[in-house]
Amino acid sequence: MDLLSDLNESQKRAVAHVDGPMLVLAGAGSGKTRVITRRVAYLISQGASPRSVLAITFTNKAAGEMKRRVESLGVSRGAVVGTFHSFCFRLLREFADAARLPKEFSIYDKKDQARCVKDAMKRLEIPKDQFAPGAVQSAISRAKNMLVDPQRYAEEAGGFFQKTTARIYQLYQRILTENRALDFDDLLFKTASLMRDHPDIRQLLGQRYRYVLVDEYQDTNHAQYLIAHGIAMEHENICVTGDPDQSIYGWRGANINNILEFESDYPNALVVRLQENYRSTEPILSAADSLIAHNRQRKPKRLISTRGGGSDVHVIRMNDEHAEADEVTKIVTALDAEGVPYRDIAVFYRVNALSRLLEQAFRRAGIAYQIARGVEFYNRKEIKDVLAYLRLLLNRDDDLACRRIINVPARGIGATTLERLAGAAESAGVSLLAAAGDPTEAGLPKAAAARVGAFSRLINELSDEPDNPVRKIVEQVVTRSGLEATMKSTGSKPASDEQRQALRNIEELISSATEFDHDNPDATLTDYINMVSLVSDVDMVDSESGAVTFMTLHAAKGLEFPAVIIIGCEEGMLPFSRGDGKERDMEEERRLAFVGMTRAQDRLYLTSVKSRQIRGQTNRQVESPFLAEIGDESISRIDKTTPEMSSYRPAIGARRARDGFYEDIDNRRIIEAMEASDSVPEEFAGISKGRLVRHEKFGTGKVLEMSYDGTRTRAVVQFRYAGKKTLILEYAGLKPA
Repeated sequence: MDLLSDLNESQKRAVAHVDGPMLVLAGAGSGKTRVITRRVAYLISQGASPRSVLAITFTNKAAGEMKRRVESLGVSRGAVVGTFHSFCFRLLREFADAARLPKEFSIYDKKDQARCVKDAMKRLEIPKDQFAPGAVQSAISRAKNMLVDPQRYAEEAGGFFQKTTARIYQLYQRILTENRALDFDDLLFKTASLMRDHPDIRQLLGQRYRYVLVDEYQDTNHAQYLIAHGIAMEHENICVTGDPDQSIYGWRGANINNILEFESDYPNALVVRLQENYRSTEPILSAADSLIAHNRQRKPKRLISTRGGGSDVHVIRMNDEHAEADEVTKIVTALDAEGVPYRDIAVFYRVNALSRLLEQAFRRAGIAYQIARGVEFYNRKEIKDVLAYLRLLLNRDDDLACRRIINVPARGIGATTLERLAGAAESAGVSLLAAAGDPTEAGLPKAAAARVGAFSRLINELSDEPDNPVRKIVEQVVTRSGLEATMKSTGSKPASDEQRQALRNIEELISSATEFDHDNPDATLTDYINMVSLVSDVDMVDSESGAVTFMTLHAAKGLEFPAVIIIGCEEGMLPFSRGDGKERDMEEERRLAFVGMTRAQDRLYLTSVKSRQIRGQTNRQVESPFLAEIGDESISRIDKTTPEMSSYRPAIGARRARDGFYEDIDNRRIIEAMEASDSVPEEFAGISKGRLVRHEKFGTGKVLEMSYDGTRTRAVVQFRYAGKKTLILEYAGLKPA
């Protein structure tokens, strides 16, 4: 087929460019995936060996779609298409000796990592109420993304938190090593370190992969940047595609400067802008463009709809979250009556908590829905139990997996027996499973030793046929371990609803293994475990389910729906604020809203409420400033608040709370605010002029003035150490001292 005939001029330029660096600025809905897959096929048609072409993206779903499209173009199979993590996994197995890794290693997911962090803190006697394990885990992740190992982290640690985290990081890494395990960040860290420390391997990879294509380049972190550019160093045949306006993962280490500075890295780079949008109608694009134009960190471009026309964007204001949920069901019902099927409708939100009332409302209305939480399936207890068996078959040093399933299903191995066995293993310098193979050495009573020995033999027997199809291995684990039997009715006792659901989940896991075998005939159990470990929410979205899809705005990246409803468009929700005093990246929050809006093809609805219950307290909500920044062209604003609640006004541009909860306001504006109202909402009755109050970041202070302008409640507080601050109480988390 002619690989260029049905492309526009910009797409043709991007596809037909062969040698040398290229930056493709691909706007939302501009045919980016088509360009990448056509480019892979074009390179091969021009004589490049399929195996010399490396295309890297971020999700299994995107990688699978790329593979299918490339193969459908009739070129020879063999191009390497995958995610960053799966590609690094392959390299670390291939160059395990140079990377100082075992040939087989486990990949720990977020929950496994959390357990290791908590274990390290427990051993170091660091209380969880003083150091949140999640914060420590995030700090370690950020360090690894920047290629900072435990020793360097300790050397550079400044404050008390960092110095304590340095101790935890060191022990955490040792725990991983003892378990022959890597976390997600290690896959990138160790690959980047491998290429840095072994120039010969980097050169070999550069010769092997003559053409490097990186998708979603705006989402790369420092380690991914080094990996991609290290491979391309030999030839500079690197093509990156992405959009600075869709960079939404700064919180997990993504560096928008990677794409903004590509032309500095490669001054001779060809730059191609894809601005023609094939997805959305003109009103949707106009609103999205107007919004994102308020950002400074971007490459100027304008999305041009090839479709034209279309319905107005609806901005709807309601009393509270209950009214919002009911309104969403009405919108969905109306769309369904117009012939828009449920599967073509999506509801997005900034935080998962907003889905609860939606679920209730949809169940009452009899509307089918699915929640895009692919990771949650693999986090179910029964699924993690089966996966722990599989991991232990591959990695007999994985003590975390062994601890999880040594008494699952219950086989009489209690906590005391397990701790004795763990002590014996530590004394002998062997794994928990190895110690289980000779339980008498641990000084276990005869009955306990027999049960532990039986478990060890079970694992040995299950390990005897590693070359079987993955489906068969999973089935053997489920049946021979006794897991299946515990979920079925026994004698006169019927299985409970929970047992039946657990069994259905395990049957679904077996189905996934069957599909994996079919799609990857040469793959192994190790490859399957790798795939499962790296699954993301978006990978599990079923586009043919016949149900409305609920998902976070982050999960929506890369998807599209004829109708999109974005709820919770309020200050503190979108843009999001944790109320912890940490500065928000307003530009990233705006990009996140832009991503959500540009998922919509035909219809877009943006909702907000006057009040919302958060953590058990009813809070007055201020409309998101983003709703003003979308402009007024083709925007239909609908006020559905009741008269006594209604003071609805479109948000005023950039008048928003800086740092998520407070503004610096000059004396004139303070005086004006004081004159606006002498009363304040009832929920702040405990905070009044002259009272001592406490703030999580600023500490203890005294209230100097209070005001309420009908929308926001402000307090001027003189803090003991932080000085005078003007706080917006709806976001500040201020409490009486």
